Amino acid sequence: MYDERTQKTLDRIKEYYGGVPDTYIAMADAGVVSRVWSLSAPTFFTNAATDEDKRICAAVVGKAVGSERLIEAHYMILKRMGWSREELEGLVNENYPERMNEKQILYAKLAKSLATNPMQVDREIVKEVKNAASKNEVAEIVSLIAFVRYTSTFIGFYGQTENEEWIKHLQEQK
Repeated sequence: MYDERTQKTLDRIKEYYGGVPDTYIAMADAGVVSRVWSLSAPTFFTNAATDEDKRICAAVVGKAVGSERLIEAHYMILKRMGWSREELEGLVNENYPERMNEKQILYAKLAKSLATNPMQVDREIVKEVKNAASKNEVAEIVSLIAFVRYTSTFIGFYGQTENEEWIKHLQEQK
């Protein structure tokens, strides 16, 4: 169904997530998944911020844009890090679990603010994040938030797929 480059990218995505989330199917349908995935590696896989911090932000963005499947995709990764369903629910409902440190809470607040309206981001949160994190950490977190928000727009346009393999994978993870 897809060209070789797209299929290889989808295979790498499947290896990372354990399945191919709808956002990537929508981008594959649009013909841009390889380019977008290639951009993501140098942008926010630099290890300046932890993977847990990035998944926290991605789950919050999922909630802000109204995508349950996006939340679930990032919960699968958080689950491998020891997160429970209750902790995820607390995170996305701003009732932050005890396992989160102050910086992670700031990142979650930043993710919500940027995902809701990037031009009206809460300046107090920005100030606190800048005081708590390095310039490289901030760049990686902001890039991740922007990426997740950007990629979710493909679902908005192309629609949420009935990706049976992905739906089954999500069900198995609950």
